[in-house]
Amino acid sequence: MLAPTNFDIWLTAGLAELLGRYPLFDLGVESAIRHNVLGGFWFATSVFVFWMQGAKPGQQEVRRRIFTIIFGSVLGILLTIPAGTAVSWPPPSRYPGLAHLYPRYLAPNLNNNSFPSQSTALYAAVTAGIYTLNKKVGSILWVCVGTLVALPRIYVGGHYPSDVLAGLILGLAGYVSAQYLLEPRLVSNIEQVFEKRNHLRIVRNVVVFVWILQVAVEFRDIIWLKNSLEYVLK
Repeated sequence: MLAPTNFDIWLTAGLAELLGRYPLFDLGVESAIRHNVLGGFWFATSVFVFWMQGAKPGQQEVRRRIFTIIFGSVLGILLTIPAGTAVSWPPPSRYPGLAHLYPRYLAPNLNNNSFPSQSTALYAAVTAGIYTLNKKVGSILWVCVGTLVALPRIYVGGHYPSDVLAGLILGLAGYVSAQYLLEPRLVSNIEQVFEKRNHLRIVRNVVVFVWILQVAVEFRDIIWLKNSLEYVLK
């Protein structure tokens, strides 16, 4: 097990010292994270809007880019798995020397390892793709990655700055890999297959809408299904 950097400890402790002054605000931030107000809702809404735009004549490139975002987000999340295996440390709310700064009215963090931030990786990949479609909307979402995803999670003791930075890098790596390695051939071929028949177009829309829904809830349904299967198969 490695240890967070001195900068991680300093900044996280500084934010944690603000906790307890306004308990309702602290609980509001925690609840907003849990209910995806600080995170998935805004990113999923943006993807949905562009997907609907892609349904218009002459907007096939937009639809293909949404598929690239899907692959990029999946790659970004997959990259966090070996990263979390290589680097491991408990979240701030469970870290010795910091745990006492977090009030008991905040829900206990059950994660054994906070590195890297999968939330940041997911939304960074989505934002990178949206930025290529619309720089103005993409720029707003980049601000949201910092203010609505990263900062609140650091504030309530879920992540360190290094967790967030690593998640950002891995999310970008996932999207860039999808854009330059998968989009030229794989994504274009997939879109052509879905366009051949009407029932395949329906399947395409269902797949995309399910993925958008999971972006909105931070893939918690998938995690629940995975944990349920593991429990049943034990």
